[in-house]
Amino acid sequence: MATETLGKPILAITYREGDLLERFLERLPLERMSEPFFFESIQSYYSREMGENLLKVFVSLKGLIRKDDLKVYKLWSVRWEKHLSVNGRRRLNIDPGYVDRHQLVLASSKARGGRIFLGEGVFAEIEYLYVHGAFRPLFWTYADYRDKKVKEFFHTVRKDYLRELKFAQDGYYLITDFSSEELLHEKVHAL
Repeated sequence: MATETLGKPILAITYREGDLLERFLERLPLERMSEPFFFESIQSYYSREMGENLLKVFVSLKGLIRKDDLKVYKLWSVRWEKHLSVNGRRRLNIDPGYVDRHQLVLASSKARGGRIFLGEGVFAEIEYLYVHGAFRPLFWTYADYRDKKVKEFFHTVRKDYLRELKFAQDGYYLITDFSSEELLHEKVHAL
């Protein structure tokens, strides 16, 4: 497997209940987590379903994912959103994606311009391109991803990815598999 087919798995999680977030994150092989952010830009869209005073954290997971598993990763997150819902209302909004040397890509279930259909109601969208030593937002990049601290967080995640990629080039890396109904399965592969 060529290393260019691998990405660093990330999640952007919008929440109101800190204890629920903590219980969800305990199940994951976390590598990094940002500070909680309050973004005015997400309040009106999500508060109707999830309540007021929503926060958002960004996390990266240990290991790598196959980029072509982005659709499976999104479907995994949708299952967890439904599992944790009460009366059909989400309590966590879980947006998966990956970072690689060139970009940050998110998966979404909403169609709009600039998104590529992956199948089964899942779309991919580039939020940043890595140009001239930094992540650069695009025309459609969400306001929260334009925040300086958020970009710094993902710059650090990119460094983690590049370090992990060196191990992959030596023939060993950890793949995080989201295809099972089980939460996560980790498998060690050799190139």
